Amino acid sequence: MTNEELCQSISNVINGYRNKEFGEYDAKHVRRWISQFEDFEKQIVLEETNRILKKNFISYNLFLEFIDTLIQSPDIYVENKDSYWNRVSLLDIQANGNSQKELNTILQDKLNLLYGVPNMIAQQSEEYIYLDDFIFSGNRLTSDMESWIRNDAPLKARVCVITIGWYVYGQYKTEKRLKAFAKSLGKDINFVFDSFSKYRLENRLYRKDYSTVFWPTSIIKELPEAIAFLQGQNCDFPYRAPVGVENPVFSRSRREEYEKIMLKYGLKILSFSVQNSSVVKPLGYDIYSGLGFGSTVFSFRNCPNNNPLAFWWGDPTALPFHPFSKWYPLMQRKTYG
Repeated sequence: MTNEELCQSISNVINGYRNKEFGEYDAKHVRRWISQFEDFEKQIVLEETNRILKKNFISYNLFLEFIDTLIQSPDIYVENKDSYWNRVSLLDIQANGNSQKELNTILQDKLNLLYGVPNMIAQQSEEYIYLDDFIFSGNRLTSDMESWIRNDAPLKARVCVITIGWYVYGQYKTEKRLKAFAKSLGKDINFVFDSFSKYRLENRLYRKDYSTVFWPTSIIKELPEAIAFLQGQNCDFPYRAPVGVENPVFSRSRREEYEKIMLKYGLKILSFSVQNSSVVKPLGYDIYSGLGFGSTVFSFRNCPNNNPLAFWWGDPTALPFHPFSKWYPLMQRKTYG
């Protein structure tokens, strides 16, 4: 496709983002975003961005499909579906964001229609559901759940943590921590994690060469600013090695250069401010040393801050002297507040 066709294709995916709160995300908007890259970089960035958006953009229709699949899943209700959905309680404990409230409302409305249960949120039960869209690092989920386990959970319960998808290491770490935390408080809680299998994305260190996150190869040594950034963290970065197999998210032919370009502009964005938090990294927020989380998941609700900065950082309405004015985002983030 030509660059113009790619801009239109990207717009077709993101045009309903946040119900157009930040304006019309049409082809003109995408052209404005890509204009910040050098001419020789534009084709690769557009091609690969178009690819990953089509694979990993969580649309509202996917939310609805997710809810329908959840209701019919024997992994959740186990044996007696009617009995389960008449006694389960939906947890409403998310400290930040609205994804849980939105999903709970969709599920509650659907179950009220099917089973006539008017209110399932925050009820006393031995069966609970923690519903959210995606697990990235799992830190927010863990914080929410630990507070509930400590203060409100019964001594014995079954908790289904259900998301559209997850990053494998985030899910593994979260499940391990929650089980240990509940046990330390003397509570017998059986945690069940479930999601769409195709949205279980790889980000474990020992599987880095097959990862589905932005995980650069040693090609980034061509960027002095990248080496300086890693040295500033005393980080011995484990570079990804290219493998000759198809990746579920990235293309084999463009991935290396694409990661390098997005890292280059993430580092440029970081240079706009001298007051960046230590978790702000060029390839996305991350508590660990390195280049950033590198998520490739997007949502119509909000662009995760675990994604590379070049996708979401900036605010076109910021005053000219503000760092946010120096980059035009493809999908501007709505911050918590």
